[in-house]
Amino acid sequence: MDKVVTISDVAQAAGVSKATVSYVLSNDKRISKQTAEKVRRTIDDLGYTVNHAARALSTKKSNVLGIVSPTHHGVYLSSFFGLHIYLLSEYAAQSGYDSMFIGSDDGCDAMRKASASHKVDGFILMDVCDNDSRMTTANEIGIPTVVFGSPTSSFGLDTVDSDFRSEAARCMQCMAANNHKEIILYSWSKSIFKKRMGFALRFRDQIIQSAEDLGIVLHIYSPDNDESDPAGELLHALHLYPHATAMIIHNESASIIAPQAFSASGIQIPDDLYVISVFPKQMQWSVLASFAFVQTDIDQLAQKIVSTLVARIQDPDAPITRSLLDFTLQQPVSR
Repeated sequence: MDKVVTISDVAQAAGVSKATVSYVLSNDKRISKQTAEKVRRTIDDLGYTVNHAARALSTKKSNVLGIVSPTHHGVYLSSFFGLHIYLLSEYAAQSGYDSMFIGSDDGCDAMRKASASHKVDGFILMDVCDNDSRMTTANEIGIPTVVFGSPTSSFGLDTVDSDFRSEAARCMQCMAANNHKEIILYSWSKSIFKKRMGFALRFRDQIIQSAEDLGIVLHIYSPDNDESDPAGELLHALHLYPHATAMIIHNESASIIAPQAFSASGIQIPDDLYVISVFPKQMQWSVLASFAFVQTDIDQLAQKIVSTLVARIQDPDAPITRSLLDFTLQQPVSR
């Protein structure tokens, strides 16, 4: 029968203490990179595997990150929700953590149960709106938490998101530079604004402010709900505002269907209509190159979210961080 490799065996072979091996397994920053690499090589050479259940009991850590999201998030998030979850889980694994998806419309109750049973070491809150009760719950529990969103206040929690205000301002500066005097913002549905979703509010508010500053006539078009047909809604927006020479699409479902909808209607992009779309970099192969893009990088966001949460778990008393990633505007490819 093969001998079971223990943490003591790893420590002896690497020439370090058992505590050092434990620190390396926990990704503790107090261990030097050279020592950590030596210990990890020894772990691989000996074939040591962590007994997660025993380790959780001894350290009171689960080495699991909880990803908290409502079970129903509508069409507006469905297209890329799976990609977000996959990348968050991938970067969690690279940091030595498993991930647990906590899908619950009563996120607060689910968070309390997961924390009380020591199932997770921290939370990632997705689909966050202004005054989201999950943020106050995380504070009450006192568990490390990262907010993935742009609420007006994060209630003292670390925050990671795109810098929607800067990106909106850059879109409007581009419109002014290209001498567009009248434009349409095709935004998220009215139901999203009723929910006070920060990503929609921050972008729209900056567009309004920039239009006023730059002397641009702005028309804002929002579908009634998430299930509206984006092709028909896009064409309806153009019908309502026939003198608009450009459009900003801050709506992922509409961005996906827009090239086909415009082409079928004989609208040439960018000759007849200049279009800027805020769209994930990872999915831009699905949209024609005649659009300009704010290239949102979901991979970069996921990596930042996980690293921020891991850092908070390791140092609960560190200063609160607010990380807004400002993504570039790419012009259409010349034809």
